[in-house]
Amino acid sequence: MNEKFYALPEEKQSQILNAAYKVFATNQYKKAPTSEIAAEAGISKSLLFHYFHNKQELYLFLWKHAADLTKKYMR
Repeated sequence: MNEKFYALPEEKQSQILNAAYKVFATNQYKKAPTSEIAAEAGISKSLLFHYFHNKQELYLFLWKHAADLTKKYMR
């Protein structure tokens, strides 16, 4: 992942992550269009790929993010 994602304001990071969660939750991985994720987040598809090199990297980031949140709230 590009470190520029972490340089974004927290609100913008949340917008992108929430959009990705929504699209992946309603579609299978293979049928989850990155263009829909970008549109939902209010960014261009190329900007999404600037932050995450490909769809797999974004998906794996979401898994780690969800696991980290779960651990945080279980403590």
